[in-house]
Amino acid sequence: MENDTALAVNERQQYVGGSDAAAACGQSRFKTAYQLGLEKLGLLDPESLFDDTARERMAFGQAIEPVIADMFAERYRVKLRRHHQLAHDATHPQLCAHYDRTLIGRPEGFEAKNVDSMAFRLGEWGEPGTDMVPTEYYLQCVHYLMVSGYERWHLGACVGGSRLVCYVIERDEEAIDLLREGELDFWHHIERGTPPPLDYQHPTALGLMKRLYRNTNGQTVNLPPEAEALHYARLDFDEHAKLMEKGSDAAKARLMDMMGDASIGLLPNGGAYRRKLVKRGGYVVEDTTYVDFRYSKKGGGNE
Repeated sequence: MENDTALAVNERQQYVGGSDAAAACGQSRFKTAYQLGLEKLGLLDPESLFDDTARERMAFGQAIEPVIADMFAERYRVKLRRHHQLAHDATHPQLCAHYDRTLIGRPEGFEAKNVDSMAFRLGEWGEPGTDMVPTEYYLQCVHYLMVSGYERWHLGACVGGSRLVCYVIERDEEAIDLLREGELDFWHHIERGTPPPLDYQHPTALGLMKRLYRNTNGQTVNLPPEAEALHYARLDFDEHAKLMEKGSDAAKARLMDMMGDASIGLLPNGGAYRRKLVKRGGYVVEDTTYVDFRYSKKGGGNE
């Protein structure tokens, strides 16, 4: 993982790094190209968006990185070199990388990730030894292959703090060309002094707007004509959301009525609904007892 917090903000503004790759190309679930552009232009401090939990998670990831690297080196009987200097792409120096490690004597690199066990089980992780890793991590490794000219990049995931699972991203010239094109297009926006357009449908867009515009100044502004269409679209979406919620509640009520007091209701084609009496002790509120009702793909089993 790139030691982002160890780098000065103004240095990070001067290039596109491996951890920027997915966002720069509009492929990150966690950050838009617009937000990344604001950061590169010095218009947004990324640290301001982190809460204490996120900061602790990042600090822990950095602390455990040497342990993951040592475990990888011991398992595969290789020697790793740690890099402290920024590497630049030979053709486009604004594309840079801070490598976790490279393998001594081989045109290969290594990237360490600390992964929550639940995120690993439910995420985009495939069979060990393949390149089936989350998109953000895949593009990060492709970026490193692009900058370094190496043939493969290993990714070691420490799962749940107790298990090392390893993946391999092989050099793919087509993927490298597409990534380079996307990153350079992003950088052209930065050179012009304007971030890429915001993808308003991105899951982080609304949260970003709330963080960017936290205060009110008492002024009144006239919105453009398109604002009216957006207003009615929002009302329409809200109404559909209410209808969908009502429909879901109605279906849930009918299913519970079909089950009665039964603990498990098996569906004809597999899967089941499970009812369980849950007792919750009082702490701030009074003691409560309620029925937990949920669906499980495994008929009759626990989720």
